[in-house]
Amino acid sequence: MPVFRARQVAKIRDAIAAGRQAVRRAGIADPVVFARAFVEAEGAQRPDVEDAQAHAELGKQLLSLLAKNPNADSADPDIQRELRRAREQAKWAMLMEDDSVAGFLLQLSADALETPRGEALAHQSFGLGPGIFRKADIPVLQPECDGAVFLPISQHEIES
Repeated sequence: MPVFRARQVAKIRDAIAAGRQAVRRAGIADPVVFARAFVEAEGAQRPDVEDAQAHAELGKQLLSLLAKNPNADSADPDIQRELRRAREQAKWAMLMEDDSVAGFLLQLSADALETPRGEALAHQSFGLGPGIFRKADIPVLQPECDGAVFLPISQHEIES
C-alpha cells in the first residue's frame, strides 16, 4: 500500500490550512474554493511519488473535475482522494465557526479498520475522546484510510 512520506504530509497539512482559510474568507463551503488554494499550496500529492510534475498534474485534474462538477468522482484513487478531501474540508472549514460543533468523529471503512494504522486512529484520543478530532486539527490520513469521513459532533454527544 502506498504511503505519504513525512514531507508530503507536511505539504498536505499546510495546504489544507490554506484551503480552509480560503473557504472561511469566501464564506461558503465550496470545494472549488478549497481546491484552488490547496493546489496553489502544492497540497495535491501522489503517495510514494517524488515527481513534482506528477503532483502538479494531479492538482490540475482535481481543479478541472471540480470545475465541471463539484460532485465529480474519479476511478483514479489519488484523484478520488483529493475530490473527497476538497468536499470534506470545505464543509469542515465552515463548521469551525459553528459553536454547536465541538469536533469531528473519524468514521473509517471496515477495510481501513482492519489495518494497524486505521485501528489505532479509531481508538486514539486527540483530547475529546477516541477518534474525535478538535475543530482546529488538520488530520492527514494515509491512503489505506481512503473513504474515511469526519462527522461533526457536539459537546453533548462527546459527553454522552
